[in-house]
Amino acid sequence: MPEASLLTDEVRALVGLETPMGRVQVTPKAFRRALEVYTGRIPRTAPAAGEPVPGYVLAALDSESDTPAMPSLLPNSLLISNEWQFERPLRMGEELESVYSVVAITERFGGRFGYSIDFRAEVTFKDADGNPVARSGRTMTQYSAAEARDEGDA
Repeated sequence: MPEASLLTDEVRALVGLETPMGRVQVTPKAFRRALEVYTGRIPRTAPAAGEPVPGYVLAALDSESDTPAMPSLLPNSLLISNEWQFERPLRMGEELESVYSVVAITERFGGRFGYSIDFRAEVTFKDADGNPVARSGRTMTQYSAAEARDEGDA
């Protein structure tokens, strides 16, 4: 366990910082790819332009660009949550601006992973008017396996 917090002012300054990631479009390809992954079906047709698409198409849009890397403060990393929020349905053909931001950084002393740091980040997808349409959030925990508690095979 470190002698002091690894959350420096420089790391804390990441919270709230927005990084534009570019434009993405809800396309038939993204629709088909998401549908195949989440349902196992390959659709022959896609919704017409302007029609709503299932929310899980967000996963295809989210994978179209790389998010900025988090500072590597501890040697191991693990995804601990993934979630989506929607303000309204995604629509076939619409273009959205994607913006990345770190929402929160917390640390924990003790527990299964010993000292750990959680990074909560999200990509916000905005319409042409700048209004949020959807958010794709994830929380990653960084920890040192050398300090993790052995829980056994309980």
